[in-house]
Amino acid sequence: MRIFLTMSKRNPPPPVIDAARVISYAFVDDIPFLGASSPFAEEPSLDAVPRLAIAVGLSAHASPQIFHCDEEWISLGTSGADSVEEAKEDAERVYPGVSNRWIDTNVTVEEALAFYDSETAGLKCSFCGKRPFEVDGLIEGPQATICRSCVEEFYDDFQTDDGEIIGN
Repeated sequence: MRIFLTMSKRNPPPPVIDAARVISYAFVDDIPFLGASSPFAEEPSLDAVPRLAIAVGLSAHASPQIFHCDEEWISLGTSGADSVEEAKEDAERVYPGVSNRWIDTNVTVEEALAFYDSETAGLKCSFCGKRPFEVDGLIEGPQATICRSCVEEFYDDFQTDDGEIIGN
């Protein structure tokens, strides 16, 4: 069992942690940590943390995750759940009593996206408009930014069915 003896200033989390909209959060620095193991053998188990946040990814169809955070709300690890309720139940098993401490943020998707855009300086693909969390990678140039999907689509557009290059 581990308890954080020094309590730092308890600021609420930002609206977005690691491209996920924060739904609820709790301070757990004074709750006994009963330990947790990762469901995946290759991943290390999570240690005690002073902050927990339940968040849902900004991308479509994302499941809730518990973000195990430091005092500055930097994510040190995550664990998944099928619902917010399940995430809270999972947290209760390792931090008994946390169920009475969850604070809902009431952050809308629009507010979360606006915050994310401000943190990433509005970085998006210049061709499809997708944000970094929606693509597999972005290449920035002096005048434009392009994602992997657009590069592949444009490459395919320059090919004929028989592999001959068009446009020369």
